[in-house]
Amino acid sequence: MSSFFTRTALVILLLSLISCGNSDEASVFKPGRTWFYDVEITDSLNTVVDTFTLIMSCRESSLFEKIIRPITVCYEYKKSNTTMDNECTGVIDNSNEISLHPPRRNVLEFTEVLPFPRVSKPIGNGFTSSIDLNIQKASYWDKGKNKTINLAGKKIKQELSSADFDTTRIAFETENLLCYKSEGKNLNYVDELGQFSVSYFFNEKYGYVKWIYLTPWEETVTISLRKVDF
Repeated sequence: MSSFFTRTALVILLLSLISCGNSDEASVFKPGRTWFYDVEITDSLNTVVDTFTLIMSCRESSLFEKIIRPITVCYEYKKSNTTMDNECTGVIDNSNEISLHPPRRNVLEFTEVLPFPRVSKPIGNGFTSSIDLNIQKASYWDKGKNKTINLAGKKIKQELSSADFDTTRIAFETENLLCYKSEGKNLNYVDELGQFSVSYFFNEKYGYVKWIYLTPWEETVTISLRKVDF
């Protein structure tokens, strides 16, 4: 009986700590905010082969969601006012870092191979980080091989890096935004899967303004911020 009460007390304590969360610390990804992105896919000849809208929104995580994601981020994939897909995942935005789970549905399933967009604070300091991602369930359509690639059971080594104050300017509405650039790639399975790479562009006011993915089948996927609702 005593062990039952001990476990119960520990659960209550854990949930109490989790309930504090970190949404109040968030600098960019605050609940209630919405981002609208234009997604453009071009082939090796720079011909546009597909476009759609990606809507990203933040909301407060429920008590139990906070165990895995302090702040919930939802993505909606839309084309011609029709929702093609949607998903909810999470983001960490606190005094130490911002780490965003990227969209990984529909034609963006291949992004499983690449590292999360992430910046450490204070923003601007260079870094290099690598992780081994153990994939339990994931797949994507490889246009070059014309088949579905199953990633289940693979341990993919991913690297993300940024030079000190590697910045560029990106036009957004009437502003010319200072953005910090980081680059990611897969370090293994290159012979089997091919070389994937990504460039992320982060602004301290709006978050991720642009994402550029390069695939082994020589397509470029560019996700550009069109407008925000905050």
